[in-house]
Amino acid sequence: MKNPLPSSVKLSITFLIFGTAWILFSDSIAWSLSDHVPDTYYNIQRYKGILFVTLASLLIYFVSRRLYESIEKSRRQQEEILERYQLLGMATNDAVWDYNIETKQCYTNRTLQELFGYTADELQDNYTWWTNNLHPEDKDRVLDTIDAKLDMGGTVWQDEYRFRCKNGDFKTIFDRGFIMRNKAGQPYRLIGAMQDVTEQRILQETLIEAQSHHKDVLARSVLQAEEAERKKLGEELHDNINQLLGVVKLYIQHALMNAAVREELLHKCSSYITQTIEEIRSLSRSLLPPSLNEQGFMESLYQLVEDIGHARDMEIHVRHAGFDESKVADNRRLVLYRIIQEQLNNVLKHSQAEEVVIELKPSGAHTQLTIRDNGVGFNVADVRPGMGLNNIRNRIEVFNGEMEIDSAPGNGCSLRVKV
Repeated sequence: MKNPLPSSVKLSITFLIFGTAWILFSDSIAWSLSDHVPDTYYNIQRYKGILFVTLASLLIYFVSRRLYESIEKSRRQQEEILERYQLLGMATNDAVWDYNIETKQCYTNRTLQELFGYTADELQDNYTWWTNNLHPEDKDRVLDTIDAKLDMGGTVWQDEYRFRCKNGDFKTIFDRGFIMRNKAGQPYRLIGAMQDVTEQRILQETLIEAQSHHKDVLARSVLQAEEAERKKLGEELHDNINQLLGVVKLYIQHALMNAAVREELLHKCSSYITQTIEEIRSLSRSLLPPSLNEQGFMESLYQLVEDIGHARDMEIHVRHAGFDESKVADNRRLVLYRIIQEQLNNVLKHSQAEEVVIELKPSGAHTQLTIRDNGVGFNVADVRPGMGLNNIRNRIEVFNGEMEIDSAPGNGCSLRVKV
């Protein structure tokens, strides 16, 4: 689109065309009307001059009025645009800026002044003010990115940096600008907005620190759990299997030296070896993850209950009305199994319970597990959670689950888990 001619040029051209046409045509007409008589021609020329001035005045009036109306319309449009721009700058929380590269002039809204605490007078030379208050560690990088965008033909620039407020504090700013270019591709204007993201970055850092701390705690818990498992395995090997094998060794040595009781001792050795094999099988079953896909979750659970029933005289009831294990993911089923295994182990060690109820039921998109016993119970507020409960809590947190413990001295314990 071509630039329109200035109003003064338009008025001059109009008057030039009118004056030239008047001279060319009016003189020949006046000479014809005077019948070529000089005195008459002279008189007509005088009236012609008066008529020219009158017509020129009318022409200038109508043309200038049209030009004035056009100028006034453009002025009103510019005022509306400026007013809309100012209202938009007041309505947004962003600090809006508009920098003219050619004139070095910059417009900023009031939000920018409030954001950094500077007055409008202090922002007159906006570009110098901005560059001077960039954080020393960010200044070169930010200016280099802007220069690269301006030189390489980019249209959008954005960066994040620290900026000094009037009180000396630094805020973290996300700045985004649009580069306007002429037909030759030269930048002549930048328009953008600054956002204060200081609180967001602080929250992000806090969250990262919390996540890192949580990972450290979880890692320590995993290591402690592994050590507990090793200790448990060592105790089982030492207290049960090692003692059984020790007895078998003594019987074999005695049988080698005493032929009279050899057959009896060998029968006892066979019985103890069978018992040892069962102990190893039971220990292996408790340590290895159950094959839930082949055996099924409920079948594995009933097998676990049966194994515990052989070891302790305790009634364990399983209720699972409405529970469909096919709707629970494999990793969730394994977590539920391990939680039940861990809690039953806690009950065996500490509760002195005679009865345990395991209940599984759907709860919306979750699975709710409840394990209740009628043991001695404990005061939840006074008792520090042991390794068993910590293991349960760590398993649940992996899936953003929930855990609740309800117990009191003499009233047993109830563990509720939602996965």
